[in-house]
Amino acid sequence: MAQDFGEFQELIITGQRIWQLYRKRIVAGAILLLVLWASSSMFYKVEAGSEGVVLRLGKFRHTTNPGLRFKLPWPIDTVYKVPVQTVQSLEFGYQTLEPARRTTYVRPTAEHATTARMLTADLNLAHVEWAVQYRIPEPENYLFKIGGEFPYNSPQQNAWDLISDVSEAVMRQVIGDVSVDSVITIGREQIAADAKLEMQRMLDEFESGIKVVGVKLQSATPPEKVKGAFNAVDKAKQSKERIVHEAKGERNRKIPAARGQRDRAIAEAEGYAVRIVKEAKGQASAFLAQLAEYKKAPEITRMRLYLEMMEQVLMQVDDKIVIDESLTGILPLLHLDAGSGDSAKAESIKRTLRGGGS
Repeated sequence: MAQDFGEFQELIITGQRIWQLYRKRIVAGAILLLVLWASSSMFYKVEAGSEGVVLRLGKFRHTTNPGLRFKLPWPIDTVYKVPVQTVQSLEFGYQTLEPARRTTYVRPTAEHATTARMLTADLNLAHVEWAVQYRIPEPENYLFKIGGEFPYNSPQQNAWDLISDVSEAVMRQVIGDVSVDSVITIGREQIAADAKLEMQRMLDEFESGIKVVGVKLQSATPPEKVKGAFNAVDKAKQSKERIVHEAKGERNRKIPAARGQRDRAIAEAEGYAVRIVKEAKGQASAFLAQLAEYKKAPEITRMRLYLEMMEQVLMQVDDKIVIDESLTGILPLLHLDAGSGDSAKAESIKRTLRGGGS
């Protein structure tokens, strides 16, 4: 025991001698190390798309833009770097293992199933998987107003917890206001839009500094036990829509053709009406002209009209026979179309008739 104490005293004496001999060098080396350490903590780099949040003695001082920046040495100034331009994503009801051309997913767990199970307005269950994309445009609020035991819990973990709570509450509220058919088929875009607005409203109330960029419904399906029945209904609806589209296409094809026929018939009828009216007016004018001539010379006009009518009638008859009542022969008739000799006689009779008419 005494021997150990003696060795300890010798060690102290040796240290004192070394301090006396190298005191200036030791102090200079310590100062140099302190300066180097302080210098290394006085400069920092903010990456592109991020902002630096500077705290002085634990109190928010200011934010800095990307680039090489200067601050007072730690522990006076502390810097937290926040990716304000990066779009981050949180998934609910599923988890992406490797995003690629053919994305692979983690095998579903009981926790995933519980998160994705939703009750609709018509008291049906639906399996809804969704993702929330967000940015952090206000890094000060993001760091200090989200809650959690900062800095013991990381700001990112606090943000994840807040977004998860808000997202699940909002999604269950929105899904609970619509029918299962809307969730599975036609209402997915509207559900995502309504959920985005409500999430942003709640995050703004918390002054979280988080902006929701988008909400995407990854999958919305009925529970496994009734999936077959829902698929059958969906196929029936698709068949109905296909038949309706085909019927509309047929209607669009036939209606223009029918309208074209209608317009053509109307145009033809209008043209026919104009032609008939003009012909009737022409005939009326001709009749009035004949009436005027008739009043001047009734007998001559009557004979001329008679001859013109007979000419028109005889031109349509193949065989023509003229009977002369003044002849007393056996055959008091003349066949106008019988031969060349008879043709001369027939022509003479025509001239006679015309001369008597004049």
